[in-house]
Amino acid sequence: MPAPSTRIRRIAPVVATRADAERILGELAADSAEQARLQAELDAELTTIRKKYEGRIDELDKRIEGATGLLQAWAEANPDEFAGKKSLEMLHGRLGFRTGNPKLKTLSGWTWDRVKEALVRTLSGYVRTKIEPDKEGMLAAYQRGELDDRDLREVGVKVVQDEAFFIEPKTEAKAA
Repeated sequence: MPAPSTRIRRIAPVVATRADAERILGELAADSAEQARLQAELDAELTTIRKKYEGRIDELDKRIEGATGLLQAWAEANPDEFAGKKSLEMLHGRLGFRTGNPKLKTLSGWTWDRVKEALVRTLSGYVRTKIEPDKEGMLAAYQRGELDDRDLREVGVKVVQDEAFFIEPKTEAKAA
């Protein structure tokens, strides 16, 4: 029979006194300040790098946009080059036209509200009705005293208000 193994049991740290809590909060504040300093340093370096490249990238964006416009105008003016196809293979790439997914668009002079009214009258099978609880209205009525806990229980809900723990470390630099 093998010998029983010896296990080291780790005890979870416990904050036993206010002094312990003050010490831990002090460490947390120092860590938060260091984190903020490092984040600011990172942001400054990223801004420097971004500035180094953004002028050239903007210039290239404009050139690409201009060339795209020129090629689209050429393609629209020369449909015979495509020989009935949607795209054209060329030496430096491919260009063409992609057909998007079908979508509905209102006719000239129509709005979606007018479309809804017409659908209700003629094609009601294509009208959706969405029923959902008015949570904000129920809370407001509860706060005004128009609904009480019994009213809410009857419809299967209750008003709850969570309490969340927070820490607001003082992260300004320590005086020497």
